[in-house]
Amino acid sequence: MKRYNVEGSWPALVTPFTEEDKLNEVMLRRLVEFQIENGSDGVLLLGSTSEVTMLSAEERRRIIDLALDTARGRTPVMCGVSAPTTKATVENARYAKDAGVDCGLLVQPAYIKPSQDALYMYYKEVAESVDLPIVIYNNPERAGVNIEPETIARLAQLENIVALKEAGPNPYGVLRVVELTRGEFNVLCCDCPFYALVLPVLAAGGKGTSNVSGSLVPREFAELSKPWTSFEDTLRSRDLYFRLLSLMRMMYTETNPVPLKAALNMIGAEVGLPRKPLTELSAANKRTLELTLKRLSILDEGSYQREYFSRR
Repeated sequence: MKRYNVEGSWPALVTPFTEEDKLNEVMLRRLVEFQIENGSDGVLLLGSTSEVTMLSAEERRRIIDLALDTARGRTPVMCGVSAPTTKATVENARYAKDAGVDCGLLVQPAYIKPSQDALYMYYKEVAESVDLPIVIYNNPERAGVNIEPETIARLAQLENIVALKEAGPNPYGVLRVVELTRGEFNVLCCDCPFYALVLPVLAAGGKGTSNVSGSLVPREFAELSKPWTSFEDTLRSRDLYFRLLSLMRMMYTETNPVPLKAALNMIGAEVGLPRKPLTELSAANKRTLELTLKRLSILDEGSYQREYFSRR
């Protein structure tokens, strides 16, 4: 298998719902097109931002099929394939592979807190069962257990495990992965500002971000997330990071994707409400979010976001 090169900005898409709590297929297509039109390096389906644990198997498959039909090879598609059991995860990965996704995203199983050896075997078995590039998704806050750097380095030796998406509050752990893999394993990180990963990861030779905020500001995150090859890259990312820091903070004030869905609705993307038991953004945070979007000119009539979603 050709080793897949995952780098740049990979915004995680929300799952848009209608007022009847059904998948809004038209809006899903528009969200994919919005990312393509505005320069994202790829899109991520069925991550935590998509409310994936609250989707039915039929909804998951439909999201994959619609997104791939919309993208038509114009942008790479990464797809979450995780399930509570190894068997079900392999089944999800095979469906994604057969549908045509470019790579699968695999998070550690939640709630059961497997050992490091069990985590290694989980990833290894999935990777060896499906001819699909796999990205490790380390999300200890949601899963309840961290994938240690030494385990990630072992997994990086497998042919079709091609990258790490780090979403934990441990910058040292990411640097340790880079150290153990001699910088030869692609590392991306989330954009949660409370984890403070983006600038350290890029400075250490990381390859980009798989982010929440890029769903709202894809042009800016495509620039922010480029791997550093010059001092000018450093200055560009730093300036963009601090310009967007208030927005990133807002995206994580409540459970993801509650703030993002509120922001998308504000710019005219009718993505609906989060699926219960999640609730919509609190009134206080909604006011602060609106002020933040106004300060960044995202709510201006001439913004590229408002212009895109006002088209019919």
